[in-house]
Amino acid sequence: MNALSNDKVGDYLNAHFVSAFQKVGTFRISNGQKQGGNVASYFCTPDGQVLHLLAGPVTAEVFLREARWVVETQKLAALEGRQGRADLQAFIRHAHRERLRHEYGRTEQDAQLASPGDLAALLAGLSYQRLPRQERVHILLARSLRTEMGDLYRIVFEGILAESVSTLPVAEEGAHRAGRH
Repeated sequence: MNALSNDKVGDYLNAHFVSAFQKVGTFRISNGQKQGGNVASYFCTPDGQVLHLLAGPVTAEVFLREARWVVETQKLAALEGRQGRADLQAFIRHAHRERLRHEYGRTEQDAQLASPGDLAALLAGLSYQRLPRQERVHILLARSLRTEMGDLYRIVFEGILAESVSTLPVAEEGAHRAGRH
C-alpha cells in the first residue's frame, strides 16, 4: 500500500502540492525495513490549515482520489469566492459534512462544531473508536473549530491511528546498524 511510490501519485502531488514530512511517532528499521509506526497524509494550505487528511496507509488509487478531491474542492471554493481563511474553512467543513452524509449516512446535526480538545475526547469514545478511520477523519474536519496542523496532528495520531506521539529517534537494528558503535 505504498501509495507515495506510485508514479501517478507522485506526478499529481508534484503538480498540485508542496510535499513535506514530519516524524511524530517512533518505529525501528530492521535489516533496511521499517517496522511499526504509522502514517498520516495531510493536505494543507500554505499556512498550515488542514483541508483533508488520510489516516493510515492507503492504496495509490485511494490516495490519488483523495488528492484530486482536495484540489477540486478547493477550486470550487475559489469559484464561489471562498478564498479568505474563514470562508475556506467553512466551505471545507461543509464538504466534509457532505462526505459524511454521502459515504456514511451521517446527518449534518451529527457535525456540531467543537474545540480540538473536545474532539479528541469525542473520538476517544468507544462508539467512535469502532468507526472506520476515514469516517473519524471526516467527523474531525467537519466539526473542528480550528484546523491548523498543530491543533490536529496529535488527535489524528493518537485518537484515530492509536499511536503514541514520540520524540524518540528511529531505532536501527540488523545489518544497517553493524559497525556504527
